[in-house]
Amino acid sequence: MKTYPLKFVEKIDLPNNLVLEYYDYSRVIAGDRWLVGLLARIPIEISEEDFADRPQELYKDFLEVHGTVIYFELKKERNFIDEREKDQVFNQMLNELKEYVLSYMGHKSFAEGFMKRQIQDFEERQKWQKAIT
Repeated sequence: MKTYPLKFVEKIDLPNNLVLEYYDYSRVIAGDRWLVGLLARIPIEISEEDFADRPQELYKDFLEVHGTVIYFELKKERNFIDEREKDQVFNQMLNELKEYVLSYMGHKSFAEGFMKRQIQDFEERQKWQKAIT
């Protein structure tokens, strides 16, 4: 899978002590037509306390696969945009994202809820992999 460079746009400190980073990954797709891409990313540190009600081995396995930081990511894309309109489209997407999701991402329980889902998904994948081997 081909990856494209991310261009840092902006960083916002959220009220829940997380940091929201915005990136632009727009690129030419054909002639003067662009894919306009916006990535919102929040790094979230994982600690042993997040696994308090789970086996210690699960924490070690999780760290081995993901490391100590997981990322919440939200992508917004618009395809086949005229080159003359790409900046306007990107700014519109950025402003809409700020307007509608900052309160959600800045909520005090956002990180906890996201981590719980990631840990639960990881645990389920481990169980599934053990069942088929």
